[in-house]
Amino acid sequence: MLEKQVIINGLNINYFQSNSLKNDGAVVFLHGWGSRAAHLRSVFGDLPNFVALDLPGFGASDLPSVWGMADFADFLESFLKKLEIKNPILAGHSFGGSLIIKYLIEGGVAQKAILISSSGIRKRGLKIVFYKIIAKIFKTIFSLPGLNIFRDKIRKKFYSTIDSVDYIEAGKMTESYKKIIRDDLTEDLQKINTPTVLIWGEKDIDTPPWQGKLMQEKISESKLFIIPGAGHFSFIDKPEEFREIFTKEI
Repeated sequence: MLEKQVIINGLNINYFQSNSLKNDGAVVFLHGWGSRAAHLRSVFGDLPNFVALDLPGFGASDLPSVWGMADFADFLESFLKKLEIKNPILAGHSFGGSLIIKYLIEGGVAQKAILISSSGIRKRGLKIVFYKIIAKIFKTIFSLPGLNIFRDKIRKKFYSTIDSVDYIEAGKMTESYKKIIRDDLTEDLQKINTPTVLIWGEKDIDTPPWQGKLMQEKISESKLFIIPGAGHFSFIDKPEEFREIFTKEI
């Protein structure tokens, strides 16, 4: 395995690749939000032909400006062109999966997509509306003298309660995160014509299995695998079961 860097659109991007990289048909791995390529090493480490990159703002890659889903999709297209990768198999976990979805619905080309507990279904629920209102209230309260020392602790407790830990852990990517979660990809899923494999954990609470089932309904050429007992990180929770599915489907 080799670790390399490349300049894409003015950003230094860190990535890993197999010792011998064949440009045609390489498996390209995209990690989740707040993660990095190395966290997927158990999945790609033994493959003979792969690329796994640290997305902009994560791992050892440079921080971008405020990006939305379209910006990340454009970046992915530029990355593939730079490395001259053709007919890739795109594999993405969580946010990485939603990036693949955005790339494909905007005309990106791949021979296959493997979406692992993918995000992208971001319908505006009551919980989201509620936390946005409370967040504005918190911002006002903690601007008062003497109260800002309690801000970080209380904000972390609040966002953890409503399952929005990604928001407070976004750090320098917070503005990008807020832009991304406003982009619901649900109605565009039907535009995907690429053969798609959906791998989900039965006990995933971050992107629940019903989202995988909805994606299967909307993506014409897709099939869904649900791994019993696994959560959002099925490749860690149930590595043997995940590996069996993944190896067969690539």
